[in-house]
Amino acid sequence: MHVPPKESSVLRLLLKSSGTVISKHQLLDDVWPETYAAEESLTRCIYSLRKLLREDKDFIATVYGQGYRFTCPAVELDAPHPTRTASPSLAVLPFRHADEAAALDLQDVIIRQLSTAFGESLRVIPSGLMDHTTSLDARSQVQRLAADYCLSGRCIRQGDHQHWSIELIRGSDHVLLHGQTLDACDLSEALGALTSMVAQRMTGLRPAGEACASYPAAVAWLNGLCSLQQHTPQSLRDALVQFRQCLKLDAGYAPAWCGLADAWLGQAMIGLCYQGRAMEQAQSAISSALTRDPGNLSALTRLALLTSLRGCEQAAQVLFQRCLLNADQADAHYFHAWHHWYWRRNEQAAQSIERSLQHDPDSVRAQVLRLRIALAQGAESTVLMARRTLQQGAVANSLLVILNAVVLAYFGQHAAAWHELEQVGLAQSAIGEQGLAAWNVLFGVNPLNARNQYANWLCLARTGTPDGLMVAPLWGSLQRAPDFRHCETLPSERRLA
Repeated sequence: MHVPPKESSVLRLLLKSSGTVISKHQLLDDVWPETYAAEESLTRCIYSLRKLLREDKDFIATVYGQGYRFTCPAVELDAPHPTRTASPSLAVLPFRHADEAAALDLQDVIIRQLSTAFGESLRVIPSGLMDHTTSLDARSQVQRLAADYCLSGRCIRQGDHQHWSIELIRGSDHVLLHGQTLDACDLSEALGALTSMVAQRMTGLRPAGEACASYPAAVAWLNGLCSLQQHTPQSLRDALVQFRQCLKLDAGYAPAWCGLADAWLGQAMIGLCYQGRAMEQAQSAISSALTRDPGNLSALTRLALLTSLRGCEQAAQVLFQRCLLNADQADAHYFHAWHHWYWRRNEQAAQSIERSLQHDPDSVRAQVLRLRIALAQGAESTVLMARRTLQQGAVANSLLVILNAVVLAYFGQHAAAWHELEQVGLAQSAIGEQGLAAWNVLFGVNPLNARNQYANWLCLARTGTPDGLMVAPLWGSLQRAPDFRHCETLPSERRLA
């Protein structure tokens, strides 16, 4: 947006005042130095600025008899970052007693998890630098890579259950720092426990972003991050609790404020809360993050989305251009996809979400958004995507299984949908969201059983959290009706999810 030079100078002075009053004389002296300017010149500048701000005229307040004041908090984006100290390095070796492909896949998942959790504070050696073609033992591998730490493990099978035996080894003298057995049946929980163990045992290690004030705050943030990554209804509620606990211990930790915003936006995406409330809570959290860390790119990325959702498309795009160059690419492309989807640019949204998944293929929230974008593009592409996702057998998240199965059911493939729910044990469950999903699928096959199951779900939901019934809009928005495609394109229907 073009701002004339004089108006730009006045605006910069008001922003730098940080909410304090600037007198008319000071503004005239600074903007029109060594030149006589009547007070009407300043009045015209203020009028022009209020016009540029459109409906946000209250940003500039007139303090009669004194001057003008910018009413909202303002932060400088290009704040200098403190010099970072050298980060420790960690080599994650393929787990033993697993077939080669499974061991390499698990190695990649652990590397991505630790890289996401700790950012630049931990240098996790990429799997591509490992030597998988020779018979080097673990000790030789660590010596060759000159890693400060090594994470090794083996897979243990006991009947239908699988466990991991984990060892964290110091690279300099090959001393065992910690050994632990984890239940690997739930991959998300096992990765969360592994991340917490690494944070606790590696000296001086802190989560991504500036350091927490205490170790308990860091652990709470890590637990919140792991819950956020699962992206199920219950895990998002758990994430809110964990991030709040972190902020209770360290209110100045910007990444926890960003996590809080993500948890609210995630709940809005899958229909767990009112979208207006989610936006207000997310906006408040991001404002707190930027107040404490003005140059935080994660906070700026989320601010770009919230700016878009509030109707300021051009301002949001300017912020996204900055974030896409420097911020975490999986995050930036995910929120950019949401921005395009909100403004009905479905092809651009699809391209952005695919870029996000290239950086983080296991992101549940990105897969959910990809499905919602596909729904806006048409039935045929959505059904193909749902069938392909379910046939690959890689969907371990219950919400993703439910969403893809419900899509099949709504577009007439009831038997296939019911089969998918049975495969993962959701067909007999009537608890929470799973029960409602089963009802949706059943309705096309056996309406009588479906109504009974739905009544049971309602009874159970009423005994749960107050937001328990708010999941209904998610399934309602997927309903197959004669005017389904038409409803998806109405401007009045524009919403977060």
